[in-house]
Amino acid sequence: MSESHEFEYVIEMRRKDNYKFEVDFESDQIPKLLTDEPPSIPGGEGRGPTASMLLAAAIGNCLSASLTFCATKKRVEIQELKTTVKLTRKRNENGFWRISKIHVDLEPTVEEKEGSDYKKCKEMYEDYCIVSQSVKNGIPLEINLIQK
Repeated sequence: MSESHEFEYVIEMRRKDNYKFEVDFESDQIPKLLTDEPPSIPGGEGRGPTASMLLAAAIGNCLSASLTFCATKKRVEIQELKTTVKLTRKRNENGFWRISKIHVDLEPTVEEKEGSDYKKCKEMYEDYCIVSQSVKNGIPLEINLIQK
């Protein structure tokens, strides 16, 4: 049964040093994650994914999970699934780096059985992906800088 009410995730981050942050998903089941910037940024050590990498991974993961979910509902077995996400960034008119494009390739190995609804699934799996559809539609963002 799908959820029909609103819910929130709370993720807490604490700066370790330089650009390293420990991300706590506030779950005993999910280990903390270390993020960092690459060595090309003074102080960055590349010891974890950047925020842009996490966004690309979130989109790729969500689309992969959505295709898997849809196939499962349609009783189609995905034997393998390779997803490749290519994130392109470029400077905007003010010289700031921005993500200019994200390209996703999904390569499933599927055994279609007679009467399979996989064709329908291929047409609609993107609608199940919370992340990609939210990014496409522009998520409202509220930012507060609380000075201590």
